[in-house]
Amino acid sequence: MSVHDLPHLNAALNATASVLLVTGWALIKSRRIAQHRACMIAAVVTSALFLTSYVIYHAQVGSKPFPGTGPIRAVYFAILIPH
Repeated sequence: MSVHDLPHLNAALNATASVLLVTGWALIKSRRIAQHRACMIAAVVTSALFLTSYVIYHAQVGSKPFPGTGPIRAVYFAILIPH
């Protein structure tokens, strides 16, 4: 795996953390405390792995401007700015 593969890994880790958070929310709503706790711990670990990978990628590659133009650029920044 090279540093240029990390954005795909980052996307997968982010998606996994999102699924774990939604699953954990559903579990706590159904009062399944132990399963909720396991999902939350897994989400924190996944998020920490994402952060590590993200920092490694940007330390090696640096900042890259968004190449898109038109309406997609507005959508991109609308998601990025509050994030």
